[in-house]
Amino acid sequence: MTHMKHLLRLLLLTSLCATAVWCKKDSIFLYSRLGEVALLPCTNLVSHDCSLISWTFYKGGKVRYTDEVTGGQVRADSDKSSRMSLTSNCSLHLRDLRIDDAGSYVCKKQTDPITDVYLSLLTVTSTSRFTDLQPGGNLTLSCILFTYYDAGSCKSYSSMFNLSWVAEDGSAIPAGGRYDITAPTRCNVALLIRLEKEDNNRRWRCQVKTRESSQVVFQDFTSAFLFQNTPAAQSLIPPDAAACPASLPISRIVLCVALPVMVIIVGIFTWRMDRKHLQLASSSRK
Repeated sequence: MTHMKHLLRLLLLTSLCATAVWCKKDSIFLYSRLGEVALLPCTNLVSHDCSLISWTFYKGGKVRYTDEVTGGQVRADSDKSSRMSLTSNCSLHLRDLRIDDAGSYVCKKQTDPITDVYLSLLTVTSTSRFTDLQPGGNLTLSCILFTYYDAGSCKSYSSMFNLSWVAEDGSAIPAGGRYDITAPTRCNVALLIRLEKEDNNRRWRCQVKTRESSQVVFQDFTSAFLFQNTPAAQSLIPPDAAACPASLPISRIVLCVALPVMVIIVGIFTWRMDRKHLQLASSSRK
C-alpha cells in the first residue's frame, strides 16, 4: 500500500510538470541601470503559449501589486505599457528603465507562480557644485542600488552581491588619503574625493558584483573640471580666451555663445529706440 502511494505521488508530480504546472518556482536576480533595457525571463516553460501567461509587479515598502500582463497581453492601464512588451517565449521586455521599475515581477501560468524576477537598478548622483570641480575641491558621489525593498536597504538578499566604488579600470580605490568611502547600508555607498589636477575628465565607477556569477554591472561618473587650468595659469590667459575655454561642457559653451548674442540684440534694440526718439524729436521741431 505504501509503495502504491509513493507511485501515485510520483505520477501526479510528473503529470503536473508535463502540463507546465510548476514543481519548483525559480528566483532570478537582475541588475541594470537607469535608461537601459531589461529582459525578465519566464523560465522552464514546456509550452510557449503566452495566452495563459500573466505578469504581476510588486513594489516593496508600500504594499502594491499591479497586473502588468494578462492573458499574454500587456495591460493598457499599466503605467509601463508604452515601455513594455512580451517576447515570443513569454519573457517580459522592459525599456527605458526608471527608478519605479525596481521591484519584484512574478510570471504566472494562469494562477500558478512560475518565476520570481527581482529587478534592481544602479544609480550614481553628485551633490557637488560645478565650482567644486577643480584641483583642491571636493567631489561627493552617492551610489544607490534601488531594489525590491526601499532604496538603499537591501534587507533580505544583501549578501548576494557587493556594491563598491572602484577606479575606471576596475582597480580598488585605496582607503584613506584623499579618498573617503562611507557605506550607511550595503545598498548606499558614498565616495568623497579631494580632487587633484589629474582628476580632470577622470571616470569614477560604482559597481555591483553578484555572488552567483562574474557579471558586473557598473555606472560611471566623469569629473569634468569647470576650468581645466590652474588659477596661476589662468592669470596668463587673455580675458577673452579665458571666458570660454574649449574644454567646457556643452551647457557652458551655449552660455558663452548666447551672452554675446544677447548683448548684440540689446544694443541693436537700444540703437533703434534712440533713433526713433531722435526722429520724433526732429519732427516735433519742424
